[in-house]
Amino acid sequence: MLKNSLKNIKEIFEKAKKGDKKSFSEIHEAYFKPLYRYVYLRIGNKAESDDLAQDIFIKALNSAEYPASRDYSPIFHFYDIARKSVLDWKRKRRSAVFAEDNIENYSDAKAGKSDENLKDEEFDNFHKALRELPDNEQDAVIFKFIGGLSSGDTESLLGVSVRTALRLEAQGLISIRDILKKQYERQL
Repeated sequence: MLKNSLKNIKEIFEKAKKGDKKSFSEIHEAYFKPLYRYVYLRIGNKAESDDLAQDIFIKALNSAEYPASRDYSPIFHFYDIARKSVLDWKRKRRSAVFAEDNIENYSDAKAGKSDENLKDEEFDNFHKALRELPDNEQDAVIFKFIGGLSSGDTESLLGVSVRTALRLEAQGLISIRDILKKQYERQL
């Protein structure tokens, strides 16, 4: 993340909005990867995630909202717009039926299971379990345990109390554990 004062961050955003390539690059390097990770975990389709994350990034960067008088980290701004955009994306596609998208396997197709193959399989299982959770629980788990935000930050992003944010985080983990346990029991 950008490690500057709020005033400097606002200046960097303003320069980027005016076309300064260095400022844009600095913001992209700091915020695009966590934004993309969030979108991908929520959507699960690589091509759709690529497109939506790029749209969200540009929308957040150009938003008149951000450098106004916000006193929180810009990642909140990106996550807030991403969360709303993902919910809109899901609403638009709710009636469409999608085949389960296979998550790419980036490892070599070797006989047996290498450590990398196991990691890919574990991620696939985690991702499938995460997608079974209600939207708020997915967001809470992603923000807290993947995005590294505090429960207070999750509270702000979801518009709930800290107690509710803590409950969503805990319930999300419990649900993922239970789903994974059932998956592994079926495999035995």
